[in-house]
Amino acid sequence: MSGLGRLVLGTLLAGVLVAGLLLPYSVGMGIAANAVTDAIDDAQADPLTADIPLRTTITDSAGAPIATVYEQNRVYVPLSSISDYLQVAVVSMEDRRFYQHQGVDWRGTVRALLRNAQDASTSPQGGSTLTQQYVKNYLYLVEAKTEAEKADAIATTPIRKLKEAKLALQVEQKLSKAEILERYLNLVAFGPSQYGAEAAAQWFFGTSADKLTLAQAALLAGMVNNPPKFNPLDENHVQDARDRRDLVLDVMVGTGRLSRATADATKQQDLGLNPNRTRNGCIAADNSQTNGYFCQYVLDYLSNAGFDSNTVGRAGWTIKTTLDPAVMASAKASATANADPSVPGVERLANAIAVVGKDEPRKVLALAANRPYGLDPAKGETVQRLTTTFAPLGAGSTFKVFTAAAAMQAGLGTNATIDVPAEYESPLVPSAKFRNATSNYPTSMTLQQALATSPNTGFVALEDQVGLQKVADMAVALGMKGYLLDAGDVDPAFANAGTDYAAQITAQKMASFTLGVSPVSPLELANVGATLASDGKWCPPTPVDTITDRNGKFVTWDKPECQQAVPAELARTLAVAMESDLAGGGTANASATAAGWSWTAAGKTGTTQEYKSSAYLGFTPEMSASVILWDSEPRPQSICNNPIRSCSTDEAMNGNGMGGGATPAATWFGTMKPLKEGQPDTFFRPASPAYIKGSASTQVPNVIGRKIDDAKNQLTAAGFTVNQQINTVQGSGASVNTVVDQNPKTTAVAGGVITLSVSAG
Repeated sequence: MSGLGRLVLGTLLAGVLVAGLLLPYSVGMGIAANAVTDAIDDAQADPLTADIPLRTTITDSAGAPIATVYEQNRVYVPLSSISDYLQVAVVSMEDRRFYQHQGVDWRGTVRALLRNAQDASTSPQGGSTLTQQYVKNYLYLVEAKTEAEKADAIATTPIRKLKEAKLALQVEQKLSKAEILERYLNLVAFGPSQYGAEAAAQWFFGTSADKLTLAQAALLAGMVNNPPKFNPLDENHVQDARDRRDLVLDVMVGTGRLSRATADATKQQDLGLNPNRTRNGCIAADNSQTNGYFCQYVLDYLSNAGFDSNTVGRAGWTIKTTLDPAVMASAKASATANADPSVPGVERLANAIAVVGKDEPRKVLALAANRPYGLDPAKGETVQRLTTTFAPLGAGSTFKVFTAAAAMQAGLGTNATIDVPAEYESPLVPSAKFRNATSNYPTSMTLQQALATSPNTGFVALEDQVGLQKVADMAVALGMKGYLLDAGDVDPAFANAGTDYAAQITAQKMASFTLGVSPVSPLELANVGATLASDGKWCPPTPVDTITDRNGKFVTWDKPECQQAVPAELARTLAVAMESDLAGGGTANASATAAGWSWTAAGKTGTTQEYKSSAYLGFTPEMSASVILWDSEPRPQSICNNPIRSCSTDEAMNGNGMGGGATPAATWFGTMKPLKEGQPDTFFRPASPAYIKGSASTQVPNVIGRKIDDAKNQLTAAGFTVNQQINTVQGSGASVNTVVDQNPKTTAVAGGVITLSVSAG
């Protein structure tokens, strides 16, 4: 627009300003008047009632802050909690007629409109009252969401100025001067990204707004005009800040609110800086290297509950989490002591532990890892969600718990005998042969003994009897709810599969599922133990205890209901059976003994192929924890023991591989023992005789020595299915068509498949 055009429009607007504000529906002044009317109508529809952004504080279970999250660092305080010095300084500097006008300084506003209209090249003239500044800041900081809206909120156009003036009049009609001043002092920026008097007082001076000295208040009041230029923490603008502070003191003298002697004496003082920066987010928070995993999980949890980062960062909530400081300290210390990432050879390894309570709600007590949470890889830091997302290499034989539980649900007792062949070939993958870690296993043992000693062949065979789908369903029921996600979210190899991961376990005939080859979340695995410890009730793990809003009212959110995953008697019996893992002969016994563990607990170790990951799931009658150790870097390597380190597969397979009974179990005991010391022992509820013995339908008749047809009839009558593939044995010494062997021999799940071997004569 030409200079003449700007002048005409500016003069027109100046002429209709008063009439337009007082008679918002006036018409007949052409296009400019229509624009004025539209602006006024918009202003009438804008009540300025939305909540201003406030910072959110995240605390531990005792109420101690662990992080602050904000879009704008702001804490709202009443006017009575803001220094009188700051109130007087701001009014003197920004709007000395604040208590006389009704929201708009007519002379200043008209003068600014005409000056801006005459010359677009000069700096825009303000003419804004403190009330108008409040409106402009509110539209910019609260209501504007997009960059375009923000630009419009602070545009120097006459139309925007008119809307601002109209809103200022409305504000003055609704609020007292004290209320306007309170809202202004809590809204505006007193420094780069520092909003409101309280947050600014903390940030620059390490104090509260009510304790600001005259010198400090004058410094803050001077910064409102241009926070970056007058930022005293910027070494390039220290003198600018001092000069501006001194100007504020002079203005206060000019308005009669300060004596010249006091102003001159105050100018001799330093800036009074004592920065106490409120860091934003999980990474920047104090003690984030320890608490960062938990903090990030809280934000992820809230996001899944419908509270995105923008909501949390503006809400002004206090989020009290379930983080138990004692449990966290113990978990962090043990995770690091057992796999110190600063030791050469350990820097690639993640040793993650998740601890949950067993009660309802299912509180997450700690999430820790040996690697500090942070952004500096040189210090071993990472922001991978090690404790909550899927560790890609699996948890090994801890998954045998799911097969055992599924078998017990099908009627098998913990005293039932299962076969443990030296080699086993699953009908799901006939080309693969499963073998045990050593050749020292007996040919059969009870299910309880199998849980303690972990034979691979016995559990793959048991999984085939129960049915892979039922084992996968049991894993989900007990706590592996992540397997209901899209398969590609669990394992990228299954991207675009079109089903959840649990369905892919069956579709891919994953006979090795019981051996723990699937990606697994440490937190979900820990919750499996809590399900068993709580009489078979699965509850969703939660890191949040309560949320209170800016007004002290509780915020609610939807949570999944607890579910009875398995009968209470089954869970109790399985928990008691898993105590054997810590006893003599159990895979965790060496670590339990080394730790001096003497309390009741149940557990299961796990080690994956080529020793690239290992795990321990353990639980007491009060809480459960899982530890997973794996190479968290691309192209993972094997892990060796004594000392712990990354190593070649050949070295690991040559008797040096890290098993779940070593570092993972040691980390578990190192976490739990300090929490148990000085406490009396507690016990699981007694096992159920029905689940110890199992149902009668699981007792397999002994048909060895019978003719094949007779054997089939007897097994079928007992409710079992005979495998159509009959093994033929040469040189057995028995007459032709005589059964010389059967598998299983003594017990099998009801309706299970029995494989017979028959003499060829």
